[in-house]
Amino acid sequence: MSSIPNSAMPHAKVHHDDDHKPKPPKPPKAGASDWVEDATDAAKAGLATATDAVKSHPKTAIAVGATVIAGIAAAIAAPALRAKDSAEKKPDPKKPAPHKPEPKKPAKAKKPH
Repeated sequence: MSSIPNSAMPHAKVHHDDDHKPKPPKPPKAGASDWVEDATDAAKAGLATATDAVKSHPKTAIAVGATVIAGIAAAIAAPALRAKDSAEKKPDPKKPAPHKPEPKKPAKAKKPH
């Protein structure tokens, strides 16, 4: 236990359970289902958590954002590059097929000394 009096540290207050009263349940809306409200509440809580994380670690948030953007760019560019490569590799039906070299023979084993 600390020997510093509470009057010296007014910001260090004890939080009791009475301060955080649970919110009363919302009355059901006409036409809206419970899972929509649950999903909305979960999204709001996740957004609040993410916002707090960004505020406390801005450089990390920038690095994560850059990584996500690079991943999206790669996901978009990869199929386009594959399509381009496959179009270039298709043989031209007008040209004869090039002569393929014969496979190399395996090397002879060396004699032990």
